[in-house]
Amino acid sequence: MKIDDPFGRGARKQEQNYASVRTALQAAGVTTPELADRCLRGVTRKALTTSAVLAVFVAAVAALYPIGLPAALVCAGVGWLWISVTAVNGRRHVLRYRKEEFGD
Repeated sequence: MKIDDPFGRGARKQEQNYASVRTALQAAGVTTPELADRCLRGVTRKALTTSAVLAVFVAAVAALYPIGLPAALVCAGVGWLWISVTAVNGRRHVLRYRKEEFGD
């Protein structure tokens, strides 16, 4: 029994998420390590692009409506946290898929 996940709910959820990603990768035809690497680059590129869009949004709010900047920064902080967690989990699942399927 683990202190941070005493009933294993988090571990089960991660396994379900991995199974979903694994099914999606297989359906997308990721059959080589090179294609898995391309997926990894895609996850990173999408996270950076979304972060850049969020930064432009905050800059626009700062320029056009400075009073709303604190609210925009809070929303952006939550957004960046969500983007980061999603990207890290996505990369971890693709790396696990690559290791299990292609013996890395």
